[in-house]
Amino acid sequence: MKLRRVNPNSIQVPEVRVTARFGEEEWEQFQSSIKEVGAVAPIICCETDGQLVLVDGLHRLMEMMANGAEKVDVAVLEGDMVDVLTKNLMLDHTRGKTPVSEMIRVIEVLWKEYNLDSEKIAAKTGLTRDYVEKLQKLTELTPYCRQALDEGRIGVGQAYELTRIKDPERQEIVEGQIELYHFKIPELREHITNILETLGQAPPGPTKREEPTVFLVECKFCHLKHDIHHIANPPICDDCAGALILLNREAKRQEEVLAEPKTE
Repeated sequence: MKLRRVNPNSIQVPEVRVTARFGEEEWEQFQSSIKEVGAVAPIICCETDGQLVLVDGLHRLMEMMANGAEKVDVAVLEGDMVDVLTKNLMLDHTRGKTPVSEMIRVIEVLWKEYNLDSEKIAAKTGLTRDYVEKLQKLTELTPYCRQALDEGRIGVGQAYELTRIKDPERQEIVEGQIELYHFKIPELREHITNILETLGQAPPGPTKREEPTVFLVECKFCHLKHDIHHIANPPICDDCAGALILLNREAKRQEEVLAEPKTE
């Protein structure tokens, strides 16, 4: 890593990237800090084919340019666009408050344009492979549903269930139903399953196993035939065995009553 002072206009900002969000109060404090003391931490860039490409520090860069800075401190890394995207994803994700839709878009570019699988993306970003694969699945959301996810109107788990619906219009209808009925994940999963079954789009269920042969044996008390698994030895069905147990208990209870000493 090398530290340089460069013209901020020479830094290229990628169209696809993750940018952390500030609350209103935090943003005012940030602007005030940049105006008074400048950027304490340097902006991070990758030098790709002789061009400085922004990795981290977009807010600092834009505020310093707005304040008329002619030079900015830049920490320069060697790397290509894959390094730009993966480092951007790693650094901004650790700060929190990053729009999930932007993370989805970066993952989509790494996966579809640069042919990185989930394992390689996880290794380069520090994200878990499971989380990367979930973000890959969320690329199937419509832009409207991605916006709902960013705005907190639906959660990641609910969004993941929505990807089971391949029709964009119906996906957005169900997103609206989530907001209206506040479906929990199990309820939503069942709701979507019912929709897919109605449309004939539900995945096939497990293959039905062949039922074992049932052997029937006659009970010696009620003379009805029952599954052999419910016949005792001697051959008595469950109901008759239960009745015998109750009769036996009652007989013992009466014997105990009769055996009690009588008082004058």
